[in-house]
Amino acid sequence: MAANPTTRAYLAGNPPAESLALQCALDESLRSALGEGYLTRPAFLDGTVAEDLGDRLSRLYDILLSLPARLYDGDIRALAAAVGWSPLQIETVLRPDGTPRRVPRMARSDLYQEADGFKLLELNVGSPLGGFDTQLMNHAMLRHPHVAEFVAREGLDHIDTLQLLVEMWHEEFPEVDFDARPVVALVDWPDSFPTLEPRLKVMADMLDAHGIEAIPCHAGQVEDRPDGLYVHGRRIDLVHRWFVIEDLLGGDDTELAAPVLRAAEEGRVHLFAPLEVELYGSKGCLALLSDEANRQHFDAAELALVESFLPWTRMLREGKVDAPDGERVNLLDHVLAHREELVIKATASHGGLDVLAGWRTPADEWRAKAEQALGGPYIVQRRVRPMTEDFPVGDGSGRTEPVVLNWGVFLAGHGYGGSFIRGIADPEAGVVSLANGARFTTSFHTQA
Repeated sequence: MAANPTTRAYLAGNPPAESLALQCALDESLRSALGEGYLTRPAFLDGTVAEDLGDRLSRLYDILLSLPARLYDGDIRALAAAVGWSPLQIETVLRPDGTPRRVPRMARSDLYQEADGFKLLELNVGSPLGGFDTQLMNHAMLRHPHVAEFVAREGLDHIDTLQLLVEMWHEEFPEVDFDARPVVALVDWPDSFPTLEPRLKVMADMLDAHGIEAIPCHAGQVEDRPDGLYVHGRRIDLVHRWFVIEDLLGGDDTELAAPVLRAAEEGRVHLFAPLEVELYGSKGCLALLSDEANRQHFDAAELALVESFLPWTRMLREGKVDAPDGERVNLLDHVLAHREELVIKATASHGGLDVLAGWRTPADEWRAKAEQALGGPYIVQRRVRPMTEDFPVGDGSGRTEPVVLNWGVFLAGHGYGGSFIRGIADPEAGVVSLANGARFTTSFHTQA
């Protein structure tokens, strides 16, 4: 059971449960953005731990950005092919000469806390990140007197991740006059836009307070003119991209994305963030970091970071590898023999999709899926056994239940950028995601 002193103090104070979750569910903006499922308390993070997580994520991100140079003589196209990008995706997104673009330092991790510390299972990078609206949960919870009093008494704080995003826009795009109410298009993909649109409208409302006119739309609504991009008749200063690399599956998809990508490359619009950045969020890149075959490319401090922060991860390929215990084994044989301790994931997927947890999968199905995935864009990863935290049940009984938390800790620039947290009362869950019934909460942290 994971419980820091702040968490224990909060639980000892007979905290509200159903009323706090209801406080979030009844908030109109939160309901539009995230729905009605909320945990019964905030999570609490020690300020020094938050700083350490931000530092570790920053150092890991530096290593990821260096992979083309370290492993592929500076050719980012070779890196993309190694982690499973299709030829179409490579040709559409990456420069013909293979030189990397400059990409922003915005990412959101998926962290789970084991007995020996937090483990990074995934790193989502760039612009299409859930959690820019997390501060709405902080504000809703602070409207409850019990939470407000506790936060004040303990001297707790929270991060406004959207504010950090806006500050990053200012730094990345000095040519944009942010004093003149710039127009930002929040551009999603036609297939996912009906689902995401309510959340993007909430984001637009939040950006309005920052003096920014934001327009939710999808790529099919973007009009390419000689002087720039337009949406609903408004000329766009900056595109915040919400569509992802998995959306580019065929020629029609590349044509749909072309106006945004072409205008950004020609300097007719500012783009946050280029699709190229998603390469560094590929789970295949985590496999490259974890693979013993690449150890000689990293120094001792980098290896220590990788080994302490990442669970054992390998591309699902033919051949031999070092198993988690150090034994040299045939990878497929190891995967089939240790189903209960492994998970198979697509290298590029979001929201817990394309994840197969061995301990929740019958042996015959596991074998079939592993053999089918072998040599494709898939990784195999050691099962992480997260510690749970106690949360009030919320039925008026005063009871608590153990909840597994997925800590969506943000990297903003070079440090901690807030936490977007999902939790589920199922310690055996293969992944903590909305598809598995996860609920949301936010965090407050102590002063470092």
